[in-house]
Amino acid sequence: MSSAIIGKNRVTEAEVIQVEDVAFTRTFKPFPHRSVIDAIKTGIKAVGLDVVKSEYVLASNGLKMFGVWDLSVNNNDLCWSIGIRNSMDKSMALGITAGTKVFVCENLAFDGEFVELRRHTKGLSIEELEFMAYRAIRCLVGRLTAFQAWHENLRSYELEDHAAKILLVEILTQEVIPITKFSNFCDLYFNHIYEPTLWGFHGAVTQLMKDGSLLSMPKKNRLLNAILNHHVEGLTAELPSSLGSFYQQRAITHK
Repeated sequence: MSSAIIGKNRVTEAEVIQVEDVAFTRTFKPFPHRSVIDAIKTGIKAVGLDVVKSEYVLASNGLKMFGVWDLSVNNNDLCWSIGIRNSMDKSMALGITAGTKVFVCENLAFDGEFVELRRHTKGLSIEELEFMAYRAIRCLVGRLTAFQAWHENLRSYELEDHAAKILLVEILTQEVIPITKFSNFCDLYFNHIYEPTLWGFHGAVTQLMKDGSLLSMPKKNRLLNAILNHHVEGLTAELPSSLGSFYQQRAITHK
């Protein structure tokens, strides 16, 4: 298999389907990526949705696959997306995760938590895989609805510059984006390309995550979402973090 379709590089569905099967063992029955794709598409159709766009990456010589599918939901601003992972090397369980994509900037976000389907074990049939995919998609519809509401609600939280700087330190510390993206973030957010709200902050971060690995995106989104949720909880409880207190006092001192 060509190294051109390994790692961070996006590949087509046709290339994913061409990945060769892995031999069964007595206790391990890995499903080919093409079988996983077909089963989850069947589940999506069963709940009345369609896949309107897809992209994939492959890693570990094609043994790991991660895909992003945009679904047919009537919304002028954003669409539902799901992340799909599969491995044929026992490295991770087959699973799907909920997400949204903003149309105007193509920013993609996940809630970060995977609905794990059963690990590849002896006795798992195609029919069972299709039924598990259907149940998982039904479960995911509720999470997609909730995540969309969470994402849109970020607009209701205005963000002053000193608070944005606190959050920026947090996301750099937790490696949501690399330190090399610091100036890029400042250009996007502090030059008001994005609105001064948590939604704008989230948008600037996810804009910089687009060029990274799709494989790591759900985990990084989970960290980002937790940081923003912690900020909202601090506003409600009026209990800023010690880091927040430091930067807030610094902002007052320099006024």
